[in-house]
Amino acid sequence: MGRRVILLRLVLLINAPIVENLLLNFRARKPPGETVGMIEEVERENEGKKRFGGLGGVRMREVPKEDFYFTSKMARKVLGSMERDEDAIEVSLDLNRSSLHLLLQGNYLILPTGKQVERSALEHIAKTNKIYIYRQDTFSPLEIMNNNYYKLVPTDRAPTLEISGIQMHRTKNCEPFSDARQKVGEAVRRGDVVLDTCGGLGYTAIWSRRFGAKQVISVEVDEEVRAIRKDNPWSSEMFSESGITLVDGDVFTYIGSIPDNYFNSIVHDPPRFSLAGELYGKEFYRQLYRVIKPGGRVFHYTGNPYSKGKKRDFVGGVTRRLKERGFTVFPRPEKLGVLAVK
Repeated sequence: MGRRVILLRLVLLINAPIVENLLLNFRARKPPGETVGMIEEVERENEGKKRFGGLGGVRMREVPKEDFYFTSKMARKVLGSMERDEDAIEVSLDLNRSSLHLLLQGNYLILPTGKQVERSALEHIAKTNKIYIYRQDTFSPLEIMNNNYYKLVPTDRAPTLEISGIQMHRTKNCEPFSDARQKVGEAVRRGDVVLDTCGGLGYTAIWSRRFGAKQVISVEVDEEVRAIRKDNPWSSEMFSESGITLVDGDVFTYIGSIPDNYFNSIVHDPPRFSLAGELYGKEFYRQLYRVIKPGGRVFHYTGNPYSKGKKRDFVGGVTRRLKERGFTVFPRPEKLGVLAVK
């Protein structure tokens, strides 16, 4: 089994209480049968930025061939097979993009590289709602702690991004990648030049190209979001697609540099109002109207934050302000948004 090393340190976050954060490091031992499974809890202060490297945003980081992704659901599945003394299992190591058969040897899962993940490591992962990436003989959660807490959250298909407890995609009766497809389908047509106002994990930009957009400009202001998406396998297409231009910056400022009547379509999927109220305001809507061509379409995701017993009509306010700027607005309640046409 090898010597078990357990270190516990406390992490002091900027403008936040001292908290404990666990980082799994599964050290590999020498052959025969390299084993990945020793748990080591280490300091995480600013670990996210160090781990994810540069934040340029426009170049694709070369994804190592030995990156494997583990979720609690996957870990529980493997543990179940171990309980039944099965000798093989079909799982996904890239967050449900593909699947493959792996061997089981007693209390060990055999990775494609030949290394062995021991049962205790899987038991730890099974208790969390995090995504762990295995890279260079180390498991670590896909999360960043700064002024906010960012993490990738697993679903039955593509992951969503969660920022301080707020998920950035619809996950109820819809998974995040399909959610983006529905939003893009409302606005984008083949040959369009598209503005993706709040790029996030890149799902909107990816689907815009798949719908035939000629060019997509995807803007993202948050460097932690730009960092974490580089390790999301579902985001990889946004870095390899030549028709997608990534802009690191604030779309409220950036849109002022765009010529009049430039875009055929816009997908506006901003954070909730409490986080980015300016992206729901008259001035930003005036800019949207200015940069989109006559006949152009804007899908504006609004959510429905005041639907639970509150009288305020949030979507109605969005609709009114868009109309005041000159748009014709069509409700899209099934997609929690509106379609605005110039």
